[in-house]
Amino acid sequence: MSTLRVIAHLCVMILCLLAQGANAQAEPLTLGINSMWGPGDSETLKKRFQQAKALNTRQVRLDWEWRQVETTRGTYDWQTLDTLVRVAHEEGIELLPIVHYAPSWALRSESKPNDVYEMAPTQKAFKNYAQFLRASIERYGPDGNAPFTFTPITHWQVWNEPNIKNFWGPKPDAPSFVKLMQAVHQETAGLRDKVKLVHAGLSKSDLIFFWQLWEEDPQYGATFDILAIHPYLFHWWDGIREPDDMDNDDDDYAALGVIGSHNDPGYLGKVFNLQLMMQLKGFAEKPIWITEMGYFVADHRLGVSEAEQAKRLKSTLTFIRQKLGKTGYGQGVRGEVAANVERIYWFSLEDFPSPDGLGSFGLYRPDGSLRPAAKTFIHETKQGSTP
Repeated sequence: MSTLRVIAHLCVMILCLLAQGANAQAEPLTLGINSMWGPGDSETLKKRFQQAKALNTRQVRLDWEWRQVETTRGTYDWQTLDTLVRVAHEEGIELLPIVHYAPSWALRSESKPNDVYEMAPTQKAFKNYAQFLRASIERYGPDGNAPFTFTPITHWQVWNEPNIKNFWGPKPDAPSFVKLMQAVHQETAGLRDKVKLVHAGLSKSDLIFFWQLWEEDPQYGATFDILAIHPYLFHWWDGIREPDDMDNDDDDYAALGVIGSHNDPGYLGKVFNLQLMMQLKGFAEKPIWITEMGYFVADHRLGVSEAEQAKRLKSTLTFIRQKLGKTGYGQGVRGEVAANVERIYWFSLEDFPSPDGLGSFGLYRPDGSLRPAAKTFIHETKQGSTP
C-alpha cells in the first residue's frame, strides 16, 4: 500500500475533476435475494422462486456450478442448468448466476483445508473456465441457443469472494485472480455488447486486495462491468457493527478521499472507498452491486434475534439509500463522489447449511413460515426501490 500513500495528495485534484457529473445516471436501488441452487430439481426450484416472488422480488442470485456441467474436460452436459433456467422462466425469475466451483480436473493439487469451501482452479484451467462462461452465455444469454423457451440471462458474476481463502483456496492470490479475469475478458469480448460481467463479490470492502488487482493490471476495470461487494458487519471483537459506524480517518488516505482507515474493511460506509478507487483509475461509470448482505438468527455473540434481524434489515437498507446511492458521500472531496450502489441481493431466502451451524440467515424459517424480516423486506421493496 505504500504506492497509495505516495500518490494520495497528487490524486486529489484528479479526483475532483473525475467526480464532476459522475454517476448522475444511477438507477433506482433494486432489491434481490440469494437462494440455494441444490438439489436442483424442478419442484424445489419452483418452490424457492415462488417464495422469492412472495417477497416482492424476481431477482435471484444463486450458484452456477461449473463442476455440474464439465465433469469431463471439453464435454458439456447442460441438463441440470437447463432445468434451472427453464423453471426460472416459468416462474418469471431473473437469475444472477455465480459462476464458480471448478470440476476436479481443474482444481489445484493441494488437499483442501477443512475451513475452505472451494479450491482455486489451476492457472492452466483459467481458459477452460472462461470458455465455460462463454458457452453458458451463448446458450442462455440474449440470442442464446438453448432448445427451449427461456428468459435470457443478461448479468453473469465471475466467481465469489476471491479475497478470502474460503472461496479461493488455499489462500487469496490477487495476481492469479487477475489472470482469471483477463482470460474471461478475452474469451467474452464478442459478447459484451449483450451481457454485463459482474465482478466476484469481495468479502467486505477490501481496499488492499482491490488495490493489488489494479497494481497487477492498470486497466483492470476493463475486465468487468459492475463491481460487487459483500459488506457484512460482523466483527469478532466488536460484535455486530451498526450501519453508520466508522473508524477514524488515516490522514494520508483521507487526503485521497478514503473513508476511515485502510486496514479494517468491516464498515458499511467503506463501500464508497472502492468506488473512489475506480474513479481514480478512470472507470467512474462502474456501478456497485451488493450481492450479499444479511444477519443470522442465533443465540451467538454475532447472531441476532428475529426481531433484531428485521430491525437491522431496515436500518441497513436505509443507510445504503441515504449514503451509498447516487448522492455524494460526505463533505469536500468526498461530497463530489457517489458510491453508486444500484442493487442489493439480500442474504438470504432460506437458511443455508453451515459447518458451524450459523447459516440461519433466511427470511423464511426452515418450516417455510416467514420471519419478521421477510415482512420488512417486502415493505422495503416498495420504499423507493425497484423490485
